[in-house]
Amino acid sequence: MPPSWPDPARLAARCRVALAALVCLAGPAHAGPLVLRTAAQDNNTLKYELRAKRKGICVDVIKALERTDPALHFSGWTQPMSLPRIESALAEGQLDAFCALIRTSAREARFGFIDVPVYTVRHTIAVRADDQVVVNSLDDIRKLGPDNVIIVSKGTAHESKLQHEKGLRVDATSRDTDVNLRKLLNKRGRFYYHTESALRRYIADEQLKGMIRLLPTVFSEETLYFAVSPSLPPPATEQLRQALRKLAERGELQKIYASYKED
Repeated sequence: MPPSWPDPARLAARCRVALAALVCLAGPAHAGPLVLRTAAQDNNTLKYELRAKRKGICVDVIKALERTDPALHFSGWTQPMSLPRIESALAEGQLDAFCALIRTSAREARFGFIDVPVYTVRHTIAVRADDQVVVNSLDDIRKLGPDNVIIVSKGTAHESKLQHEKGLRVDATSRDTDVNLRKLLNKRGRFYYHTESALRRYIADEQLKGMIRLLPTVFSEETLYFAVSPSLPPPATEQLRQALRKLAERGELQKIYASYKED
């Protein structure tokens, strides 16, 4: 009997399916450089200080990621945005990734996080230098009475934390750290709740040493992670995760953060 040849139309269809499968396996990492849209966070000179010689922790991390994976690039990190705008842009797919945010349930409901710690911050409180108050917990502040206002930056994870604490009077009317420090000096609040490293940087930059002091108590420690848009394709998220993991394994993330703590 003569050999039975497959139908040409069916053969062509099978080839198309096989080719599509190969493209999927290859993923976008093999199609060219991966460019992730990001932004700089305004009013946070520890993370993004674009006008200074040293551009901030997150800019150094971004540059280290690009060196680690030459196929990975970031755009937009020179464009400052407010933190609420950054969160909305991530959730809506207008930004692909952002360095770096505290992981909260409210944020996790809107976008994802890469489970490689970028750095860890300690929460502390600033007071006026002539204020001899001693508090070792938020409960100690509660006991001082409702006139002892805690200033906190608007739209931050710090605000969310304090707003969920009962019996505290919180002022979260400004997201500007400079404004909040001036409010503290002008006695429009007794305490300013923020991260220790950021407070030290602002106090030094604004020449407020001798006017403002930090309480020795650490009220909380939290880790910051890369946030990613829910619309970012999984292969792109994994490419970023692998680059971050390499930096972490080599100790580069810790070195970057330590270099800013020494300033």
